[in-house]
Parts: sequence; C-alpha cells; structure tokens
Amino acid sequence: MDISSRKTLFVGPLPPPVHGFAEINRRMLARLQETASVEVFDVAPRKSGGLLASVSPWLRLFMLFVKYLGELLSRRHSALYLPLSGGYRQFIDACFASVALLRGVRVFVHHHNFSYLNHHPFFARIVLGLLRNSVHVVLCPCMGEQLSKGYCIPVDKIRVISNAAILDSTEQQIIATQREGKLVLGFLSNITAAKGCFDFIELVEAAVAQGLPIEGMMAGPVQAEIRQSFEDAINSSGCVKHIGPVYGDEKNNFLSQIDVLVFPTRYVNEAEPVTIWEAMGAGVPVISLSRGCISGMVSNDVGWVIEGPARFIEEGLQAIKYLLDNGAALANMKVAARIAFEKSKQQYANNLDALLVEISGK
Repeated sequence: MDISSRKTLFVGPLPPPVHGFAEINRRMLARLQETASVEVFDVAPRKSGGLLASVSPWLRLFMLFVKYLGELLSRRHSALYLPLSGGYRQFIDACFASVALLRGVRVFVHHHNFSYLNHHPFFARIVLGLLRNSVHVVLCPCMGEQLSKGYCIPVDKIRVISNAAILDSTEQQIIATQREGKLVLGFLSNITAAKGCFDFIELVEAAVAQGLPIEGMMAGPVQAEIRQSFEDAINSSGCVKHIGPVYGDEKNNFLSQIDVLVFPTRYVNEAEPVTIWEAMGAGVPVISLSRGCISGMVSNDVGWVIEGPARFIEEGLQAIKYLLDNGAALANMKVAARIAFEKSKQQYANNLDALLVEISGK
C-alpha cells in the first residue's frame, strides 16, 4: 500500500473550550483534512457527552487511548500529528507517540508553548528525548533555536510555521485616522491576571489621569477566579468598557472599533499570541510586553514591544502620547500592521503547504 493512501492520526485537544491552543489545533485539523484522510482523537480534558455524560475525563481519555490502539493495530497509517502539551500532560502525549513509533508511524510534533523551552523539566527531557528524531514544528525561529539547543533536536528536523499561516485574512477596512481626536485602546484575550488585564486598566487610568483623550475597550471571557476583582476594577476606573466574549463577526467588529491593541501579557510561557496576528490582520498596531515570539511579530513600524512589566506603564504612556501627537504615524502603522500580517501569512503558508505534503506522504 502506498503511504499516501494511508490515514493520518490526529491527537490533540479541540474546542470547546475556545482558547488559542485548541483553536489553532482546530484550524490545523481542517488543513490536514484537505490533503489526507484523518482519524481524530480529541484529548481535551472534558467529560463525554450523550450516553457517556457521567464518564470522568480520565476514564474518557483511557477509552480514547484504547480506541487509538485498536486503530493503530488494525491498519497502517501515514503519520501522527501531535500538538504537544505544555506540562505533565506531555506524558499522555508520549503514550500516544510511543505506540505510533513502535508501529513505524512517522510523528510530527507541533510546539505551542515556551514552558519547557524557558526551563528544561525532567518530564520534557524524557518525552523530547523519545521524540528527538521526529519532525518538530515551531512557531518562530527563536523557538526552534531554543528547542534545538535545549533538547538536541537536529536542525533538519525542525519546521518553522507561524500561526499567521493558519489564520484567515480579514477584509477589514484600515481606519487610518483618529476618531474624534481620541485614541481607543483595546484588549482582546481570555481575561486573566496573567494575560495582563489589570495592567491594561492601569495604563488607561494613567493616561486619563494625565488628561489624554483615551478610551479603553476589553473583550473576552473572564476567568472565574478574578471575576469579582475584575468587575471592581472596571467599575472604579470609569474609562474602560468590557463587552464580553467576541467571536467571528463580533470579533472583527471589535477590532474595527479600536486604534491600538494593548497586550501586556505576564504569562511567562506565552508563545505566539493569535490575538496579535488578528489585530495586525485588521490593520491595528500593537503595544505588548516581550514574551515568546512576540518580538519577532511586532516590528518597530507596527508597534512597541516593551521588555519588562516594570517599564510597561511608563513606556506605554510614551507610545500613546506619540500616537496622539502624530496622526500620520498612526495611519502609517495601521497600514504597516496589515502588510506585516499578510507578508508573514504568505511566507509561512508556503511552509505549511510543504508540511502538509510531508505529513500526507504524497
């Protein structure tokens, strides 16, 4: 049997819930299904539905693994596509990968997390040692360098594919002028302290306190643990509005209403935030903290990348004042943001097409 006629195995978490990792997995699965027949094993930690609604997540996972074993033993497969988890769940990923390797199936590991690149925990050393000679997909060149140096992954086994390649182009009209003499700052993410929601509110408050014509808009679901403190911060600020979760056209509408995306993420394992690409694709400049791949995403003509949380408010205010004083600069950055997104999307789309061919074996 020719390898291109065999099925590809997909093992990874899919929505719901909707978050960056699961959403990119969903989009990657759709691309895989364009070029190959795919058997899907959704390992998201949730309970089963229907008749199995009472089954615990761990029992569901065990049942899924048994099904996976049956699939591997019953026929030959072209490849296993494995989006790698960031913590101890890597051992679960390793169980799926080990069986595939024993059956001679080629494994493609997709990395979405810097947790085991910033540090090298023992479990990651074990798992990536097992997968050393598999193909590894990373989000940016610096991620590939850290993976290669930290875990001795051969450079010729690394493929660089930005999330930009998997996102859709938007037809947003670029709004190149300020709105009624003010600047609208936007925050779009799951709303958690680690993603910088309180830093965003503090920046808007600091700008308003200096008499700057600033308005803040926030969109995204609020983490339950901070709901009360977040609502208190919003109510006390008087200059920030939260509109709740937005998806699809509602997200595009939100992006059309803001002038700058502010993303002060404190999440130490941040990789390549989809929200930044979405903003740039809609012609929105960015102010962000430096994490993961962000410095390579946001160039000087697109926005500002601030090196540390201690400097965020001061340098964020400087960026805001610059944009308020230079309408032409804001207009140019809006155009540059859109161009930068489309350029990255096209560059890495070619890499993605090559990877899909490699996975399918055609």
